[in-house]
Amino acid sequence: MSVVPTTHIYHRLLDPHGQDSLAKLARLVRPGSSVLDLGAGPGILGRYLAEHLECIVDGVEYNPAAAAEAAPWYRRLECADLEQVVLAERFVGCRYDFIVCADILEHLRQPGDLLAQLPGLLAPGGHVLASVPNVAYAGLIAELLAGEFRYRVEGLLDETHLRFFTLRSLTRSLARAGLQVVAVDAALLGLRESEFADCRLDALPPALVRGLLGRPEALVYQFIVSAQAAAEVGLVECPALECPPPELRFACQLFWRWPEGEYRANDSSTTWGQIGAARQCLTLPIPVLPTPPQTLRLDFADRPGLMRLYRLALRDGAGQSLWEWDGRRDSLADQPSRQLVIAEPGWSAEGMIVLLAGEDPHLELPVPASALAGLRKGGELVADLSWPMSLDYLALVQHCVPRRDAETAQAALIDRARVSEAREAVLASRNAELEAAVASWSTNSVRLETELAAATAARSELERRLSELTDQSNRLATEVDLLRRSWRERLWTGLRRRWRG
Repeated sequence: MSVVPTTHIYHRLLDPHGQDSLAKLARLVRPGSSVLDLGAGPGILGRYLAEHLECIVDGVEYNPAAAAEAAPWYRRLECADLEQVVLAERFVGCRYDFIVCADILEHLRQPGDLLAQLPGLLAPGGHVLASVPNVAYAGLIAELLAGEFRYRVEGLLDETHLRFFTLRSLTRSLARAGLQVVAVDAALLGLRESEFADCRLDALPPALVRGLLGRPEALVYQFIVSAQAAAEVGLVECPALECPPPELRFACQLFWRWPEGEYRANDSSTTWGQIGAARQCLTLPIPVLPTPPQTLRLDFADRPGLMRLYRLALRDGAGQSLWEWDGRRDSLADQPSRQLVIAEPGWSAEGMIVLLAGEDPHLELPVPASALAGLRKGGELVADLSWPMSLDYLALVQHCVPRRDAETAQAALIDRARVSEAREAVLASRNAELEAAVASWSTNSVRLETELAAATAARSELERRLSELTDQSNRLATEVDLLRRSWRERLWTGLRRRWRG
């Protein structure tokens, strides 16, 4: 079954220095390469590759109107259905340095059938370049959690999308086609710039929002991968993005609001700190804002504990300093806050101790309006702090853990002693059995030696008697022989006398 063609033509600008997926794909192509562009559209990529990189470009496009626009920039452009086309027949004898699938796989019912044809069309060392929308984008998930799944003319939920991908599912699809991912890139897009700007993050629990936005792929709008024939690269580990273990991280979030407005999850940025790092520098980006915010609020962590604060600094988009905390307790203690207490001086020789008393501890920062005005073109807040170590953790580290470790070690030694005793008992039992066996063997040996001596003596006696009987038999034989001769002589003598007489 073929895909029903759409009359919509995707016209996109290609900025060679841009950060969108098409620009990133174009930068992966080497000048002068041979390229096969699958799903060429109106030829945006093909034109750039032909005009600026002097590439030889072939292509396939389903929409006749789009193919007509693209044709001037391609050496050969087939108007065909990618669900049914046999590429080896259309491009006989052709081998390509790059085969590009720019936002096309998600439009196919069976993208694996197309991918399976690509290894045979690659030149030695050739690459398949593909971009796909990320179905795990935070805005899409938030909209789904709000009970919405709305298709649009373009975007992640394009009304012509038939397949949805994550990085792992894309990697698996390529692997099944004999292609090994060798490089991964991502096109990032903030929620406010996406079609999910009204994704109702504020309706979700704060902890869920922090977890949703804290994933490495949360703001990845599209994944861009480069793959080669698996036979050429062998078994290599895919350089995939991995989600950090949540139990080893804590969320730090910065909010901004405008006059008479409220703090909203959509107007915030989140970064993740490492639990166990005694001192770490976290950077919270601030995007370009329509007007300068009235206030900034810092949510230090998503859990209670004791945190050591060393430094807070605000910079503009060019990295110039706008404001820096003076290090004094009063500068922060007098600010509006919740679930948070600034400790009195003297608790620590370095840094300010902040007691976080709940799961949503936050503090408005004493940033003057003149400094906030410098955020028109965006900026960042830099926080130099520790991790929220709890008093229970301190007690555990200082007392419970060493004691537990000692008890564990002692229990292990006792277990080892018991095992050794059991083994010793088994060995003693086996030794006793062996000693009994040796004693029994010795007794049997003495008895056998006695019986052997008796048998030897009996044999000697029998041999002696046999010799006597043999001698006696020989004498009797001699006597019998003499008697026979004597009897014969007397017989012959008598017969002669009778014949003579």
